Amino acid sequence: MNSAFGGGGVRGVLGYIGIALAVIILVNLVVRRLGGWKKLLGWISRQIRQTVRAFVEPIAARRRYRRRLRLLSQVLRDSEGWAEAERAIVAAAGISPGMAPYAVALAKQRIGVLVAGASELEPPKPWSADSQDPRLWWIDRADLPESVSVREMPLLVCVGTDAGGGYVIMLDLLSGPRTLSVYGVDRTARAVVQAMAAQLDVRLPVGAIEVAEGIHPRHDGMPLEEAARRLGAWFVVGVGPLAGPLPAGRRMLSLGVARGSSRLLEAMPDQSLRLLGAPPWLRIDPLPLAKAVARSIRRLPPHEFESGVPFSPAAVSTDDLSDLDVSAGTVGVSALTSDEGKTASWS
Repeated sequence: MNSAFGGGGVRGVLGYIGIALAVIILVNLVVRRLGGWKKLLGWISRQIRQTVRAFVEPIAARRRYRRRLRLLSQVLRDSEGWAEAERAIVAAAGISPGMAPYAVALAKQRIGVLVAGASELEPPKPWSADSQDPRLWWIDRADLPESVSVREMPLLVCVGTDAGGGYVIMLDLLSGPRTLSVYGVDRTARAVVQAMAAQLDVRLPVGAIEVAEGIHPRHDGMPLEEAARRLGAWFVVGVGPLAGPLPAGRRMLSLGVARGSSRLLEAMPDQSLRLLGAPPWLRIDPLPLAKAVARSIRRLPPHEFESGVPFSPAAVSTDDLSDLDVSAGTVGVSALTSDEGKTASWS
């Protein structure tokens, strides 16, 4: 009995060992067909990382959104920040006649000014050129020179944060062409135009801006052609191109590509904004902009004009197609051609 029992136990163990060896051999054959253990383990590792990222990324994205929303809200309500950004534009423009500053990157401690026509110019102290892009000039906010008298102060609008969420990007609507066209993904472009129009409506004098039909579903504006001709309108916000030239003394914010020369702001499929003519590394995050403007709309500082009245329409209308005397790099074509992978030190 003991011998039989012992023999059966040994046979059972050997049977289990045989089954285990068969499984190992089969698994090894399958793994070899899949490319080997190293490839299989790499695939498993990637799947685990992707699964973890799928759970973590929405939480991280929400936290990024909230941080950038707070940053935008703080800057929009900070009248001193607006004034210093305008002073930085004026100071940069006064360094050389060939300077054409068109955007500002505003942070707590320093200000960056994006300039065209100055790639070979060495910035004077206290300015410093960015280590990665010579067209981005930095200055500490404490070192900004006193404001000087100019014929027309820059008119800045906030369009979002940089890709890293550390700086607020502002565009000067009075530099370059008379029209700014926001186009691309309609949902993003429309929200950006609405937020910019709200800023202009609050900061400019009453009646200086006319929002045409089609911009906001709750605003029954007049047709675009009539809005562009309305007496007293300085800025016109509308959808699509005008049938004729933009009247003299007017500027336009267009949802869609406008007629004639225009600064182009493209809404990308990844929900970012790309300013054509700016360095390729500059990607703007506009997602928190609409909510930040809605929260801060009653606390936006008014725009200060040096000469009181912001415009004086000319007696004869000029076609916007002839408005092409713009420094290279500010509209249409990027001034960087071979360094698309280059990133500024702040982004």
